Amino acid sequence: MNDINELVDLPDPATHPLVHPLDLPPARRPFRIAWLIGALTSPPVAALAAVIIWFASHNYLVPLIAGAAILGFGQLASRVYQDQAWAFIPRRRQDRQRPLPALWELGAGLALGIVLALALVLVAFRLDRPDVSVQVREFTFGMSAAAGLLVLVDVAARLLRHRGRERGRALYPLPGAVAVLGSLAVAYGVLFGSSGPSSLGTVLWGAAAMLVAGAAVGIWKLRS
Repeated sequence: MNDINELVDLPDPATHPLVHPLDLPPARRPFRIAWLIGALTSPPVAALAAVIIWFASHNYLVPLIAGAAILGFGQLASRVYQDQAWAFIPRRRQDRQRPLPALWELGAGLALGIVLALALVLVAFRLDRPDVSVQVREFTFGMSAAAGLLVLVDVAARLLRHRGRERGRALYPLPGAVAVLGSLAVAYGVLFGSSGPSSLGTVLWGAAAMLVAGAAVGIWKLRS
């Protein structure tokens, strides 16, 4: 049997059989960079950048290209650094299931909520302009409301999966979910006021479209 040439000194397998990049100083830096790039170029951040460009330019094509570029190149760069970090550890000893540090998860949950809330509020003020039809406003709000529902479902699923000490960790995304729900309430007031939407059916069609998209993403993640 050929000996495995380790790039760094790994912990004793008798006491520490599985290893994470955060356990090794040389692997720690690329892993942190990968996580940071991934957080700064996540789908919500890319969507917020696209919304800001759309809000300022009134153009539809440029925001889509910008959002796709931020998401695509950012996630690619994150994957490169992540692969570098895991390359220090032989595959049979990689601790892929270890959760991230608590502060990382809490920060990610807060950042996600803030970014989504900003994007929803900006979209609401943009849709409230006279050049946007009532049907577009109602359909978009329906999609946003369904997105908020998916965030709540994710929090509930985390609570069901975690028990004991880990249940507190599952609550980290909750502040973000509250921020999203608050921004939805603001958006509703901006777009519809006290009278409400003129066509509930259009709102429901928008919600259905978002739920179908969310289901498709969930199935893709389960199969990948």
